[in-house]
Amino acid sequence: MKTVIIGGIAAGLSAASQIKRQAPDATVVVLEKGGDVSYAACGMPYNLFYRDTPVEDLYALRFDTITGRGIDYRLHHEAIGIDPQRQEVSVLDLRTGREYRESYDFLVYATGNRPIKLSLPGFDDDNVFAFRNLDETRQVKAYLYAKAPKSAVLVGAGYTNLEVADVLSNMKIRPVIVDKAPKILPAFCDELREKVLEKIAEKGLELHTEVDVMEKAGNLVRTSVGDIAADMVVTAIGIRPCTELFAAAGGELGVAGAARVDRFLLTSLSNTFAAGDCAEHYVRQLGRNGYMPLGPVANKQGRLAGSNIIGYDNMKPFPGIDQTAVFKFFDLTIGTTGLNERQLAEEKLVYVKVVVDNATRGTFPGGGTMRIILFCQRGSGRLLGAQMVGQDVVAKRLDVLATALYAGMSVFELAELDLSYAPPYAPVRDPILVAANQAVKLV
Repeated sequence: MKTVIIGGIAAGLSAASQIKRQAPDATVVVLEKGGDVSYAACGMPYNLFYRDTPVEDLYALRFDTITGRGIDYRLHHEAIGIDPQRQEVSVLDLRTGREYRESYDFLVYATGNRPIKLSLPGFDDDNVFAFRNLDETRQVKAYLYAKAPKSAVLVGAGYTNLEVADVLSNMKIRPVIVDKAPKILPAFCDELREKVLEKIAEKGLELHTEVDVMEKAGNLVRTSVGDIAADMVVTAIGIRPCTELFAAAGGELGVAGAARVDRFLLTSLSNTFAAGDCAEHYVRQLGRNGYMPLGPVANKQGRLAGSNIIGYDNMKPFPGIDQTAVFKFFDLTIGTTGLNERQLAEEKLVYVKVVVDNATRGTFPGGGTMRIILFCQRGSGRLLGAQMVGQDVVAKRLDVLATALYAGMSVFELAELDLSYAPPYAPVRDPILVAANQAVKLV
């Protein structure tokens, strides 16, 4: 049995590793058009701060480890065509220019996503960047330490650019954030967004919403709110799944232009799976596919695709995601799990919303405060979603609520959890329990 995998980062390498783990004699060819092996893309902004830490430290596995598993891992090899009838992939060796065909019994399409770029005058200058891959991260890092910029314009106010604003500020580079939307972080509720805006003001950052960017002229970015000086520009205005090759072969696209998959991650092309940022993701609370491209999801889907290739006659469905995500912004941790308010409204769910502020620790120095927002179904009290923002131990508390969502728990059950207590870690009544008990009174 031979499997060809297009894309060798998160989902692709996870699929390859799973196949070789379960069937050591299987042939697995991974085609990766870049020059880097699987890496943790979410760590790219933070790597900028550490001058002497190479970006290669973000590798999840080293090349020799991958090939040591018996995987035929081909860097700088780009898939340029798929023939689903003949079950062949056309490949271009980017180093030699040689084209060849690679046959397969199974195909895994795991090409990831790409950032949306601004096709505006000046935005192809060499001081305009997007965190697309490790090569671009190398370019940003080289520019930072060679040119010592003093100012930056960050176009887009999502997770990436808020993380970049944090890093640049700590490097004494003044960031100005501009966004076309009327609000930042649209998937979060007003009560959480309020805390982020307070932090932006506290740190003296400049933020402009409802802004149209017109062009970049030298070191000026021309916008609807005036010209903004910028020694460098970072664009992060969204991403698109890389599905052009898949669609050209007749593959059916779904949510957000991602490869449409069933619960087993099979696509409309015969013997072809899709996984990771180029594929749809089943959302458990919605009962249908959505699109939320994150590293953990890609790894889970890749492993399942590989496992289902080996167990093709007894495939397992993808359990789905609960839309759990978290990021850092200065001393704040900001996280979400489950449905957000926009989705709750779209689903016409009758819900109760609880907002609780609480200390993160007991009578012990070094703690902080956090805000927990719970969304639960009126009547049954079933937990539908949660959001958090605050200092100190926030992400791991979010994981407790993600686990509760997975288990289908109600706030009545949540309020009875036997959570750990010691002053260095939590107050006597953990913030989760405080929020759950408040919800119990309202449902």
